[in-house]
Amino acid sequence: MPQPSNARFWLRLQIIAILAAVVYSSWPLGYWLNPAVSRNSLASGLEAIGQPYNWLFIGGDVLSGLLILVVGWQLWLHYLSGHRHRYLAGVVLAAVGFGVGTIVDALLPERCVPNLQVCPNFTQDHLLLVHGMFSILAALVLFVSLAWLWWRERSNYLLNLLMVGYIVFGIISLLEAVQPGNTGNWSQHYYITLSSVWLAVLPPVVHRSLKRL
Repeated sequence: MPQPSNARFWLRLQIIAILAAVVYSSWPLGYWLNPAVSRNSLASGLEAIGQPYNWLFIGGDVLSGLLILVVGWQLWLHYLSGHRHRYLAGVVLAAVGFGVGTIVDALLPERCVPNLQVCPNFTQDHLLLVHGMFSILAALVLFVSLAWLWWRERSNYLLNLLMVGYIVFGIISLLEAVQPGNTGNWSQHYYITLSSVWLAVLPPVVHRSLKRL
């Protein structure tokens, strides 16, 4: 298929990616719409069954995942189906995996919010296990997409900053997820924001790599 060379194609992808990033980073709304959960639990608690405005946060994650699938599909369709762009194809497919994981994770919300309610563990609530698995999977594959491209573009200042931020806040967020405190998982909010930044800059970074190739 002919490769679209006009700037409108990349501008359109950039707009879609930025929209996906903004919608995915919806956690600030939680401090207004559901402050109890935002201050005392994980961000996924905003989507929990029975929580106020949970449909808004679920819909936001689903929309963000769908938009990332559109970006990945467009890149694959026009540029990355050939073997000459194999490593970039891996980057985009990992981002698509994030989109799929985010959609499934959002459509299987928690039934109970830890720190605010007495909740069964994952051995008693199998939905909680599936929800957690897809949530972790989405985070991991998105990090893989960044790390994979960073390994080839280590001179990129933005990618270096994102890698450092991902590692620092990713570790802190994981520790807090295992044993969250009474003040909530504040570092997860920064981790979500970093993920959103990577989603927003994915098209221009891929574009730059394609030009270098």
